[in-house]
Amino acid sequence: MDVNHDGAPDIVTAGWMVNGLFWYENPKSPGAMWKANKITDSYDTEGGVMGDINGDGRPDLALAHYNHSGVLWVDFSGREPKVHHVGENSQDGHGIGVADVDGDGKAGLLTPYGWFRNIDADHDTWEWHGDWQLGDAGFPILGYDVNNDGKLDIIYGQGHSYGLYWLEQQGAGAERRWVKHVIDESYSQVHALKLIDIDGDGVPELLAGKRYRGHNGGDPGSYDPIVIYYYKIDRKTGQFARYPVSTNGTGGAGTQFVVEDMDGDGDPDIVTAGKTGVHFFENLRINLVPKEMRETQILIEKEWPFAGEGVVVKQEDGPAKK
Repeated sequence: MDVNHDGAPDIVTAGWMVNGLFWYENPKSPGAMWKANKITDSYDTEGGVMGDINGDGRPDLALAHYNHSGVLWVDFSGREPKVHHVGENSQDGHGIGVADVDGDGKAGLLTPYGWFRNIDADHDTWEWHGDWQLGDAGFPILGYDVNNDGKLDIIYGQGHSYGLYWLEQQGAGAERRWVKHVIDESYSQVHALKLIDIDGDGVPELLAGKRYRGHNGGDPGSYDPIVIYYYKIDRKTGQFARYPVSTNGTGGAGTQFVVEDMDGDGDPDIVTAGKTGVHFFENLRINLVPKEMRETQILIEKEWPFAGEGVVVKQEDGPAKK
C-alpha cells in the first residue's frame, strides 16, 4: 500500500522470527535500497488481514499473534500509521478476520475465540462476544453469507491440523448461535484462505490448500500430499463443490494466497510461497500464450534433462550439457 501517500506503492510486512511491524519506503528508483520504518512492536506475528476497519474507505491492517499478546490494527489514512490495540491479550490468537457480523454497517474483528463488535474503532470502543472456539484458525477468518439467508457466516481452516469448516449464524442478539458444518477434512494445515472469483462467473469461490511441514513437520499430516483447491459455493444449499488447482504437486498454500492477473490475459492467477518454494499457478480460463511457448515453459519448469533443443541443463559434476 502507499503508506506515505506519495503515489508509489510501499511494502508493509511483519514476521515470526523478528519483532515488529514495518513498512518499507519505495525509493522510486531501480536498484536503490528501500528504507525500513518500524511501525510498532509485534512479537510472534502469526498473520494479518487487510480491511476497512474504521469505515473511511481506506484499507487498514489487523494483526494476530501466536503468543496472545493482543490484537492490534493500524490506520494508514494519515501522514503516519496510527496503531490501535483491541481487547485483552487472551482474546488474541492464531487467526484473525474483518467482517460485519451483525449487519450494523461496521466492520468487526474476528478472532479464534469470538468477535469484537465495532462501536467506534477510531476511539478504541469495542464490544466483545465470545461466541466460538476455532482452535488454531488460518488466515484470514472469513465472513461470508454462505446460504444466502441474510446473515453473515464464518469460514475458517485449521492452520495446524485437519479441517476446513463454516459456522452458520442463526438467530440474532442474545439469541445468536453458530452451527458448525464440515467443508473438507481430507487435508491438514489449512493456513491460508481467500474468497475470489476464479472462474469469472461473478460469484466468489473459496480458495484453500495445504501448507507443507508446519511446525517443522510436527503438525498432523505434515508430509501428506500437497493440494490446492477452490470450492464453488451453492448459496441455496450451503454446499461446497471442490475443484483441483494442484494435487500432489510441489506448490503448497503456504501462509498467504496472492491472486492477481500475473500474465495480463484477463483472468486471476495464483501465487503461493512456502517451504517448497514460490509457485505461480496460471489460470487457463483465458489463454493468450501460444502452444509452442507453453510447451517450452512446461519443459523448462520441470527441469527435465535434455528437455529440448538448446536447453542448458546444469550438472552437479562436470560441464553443463545440452
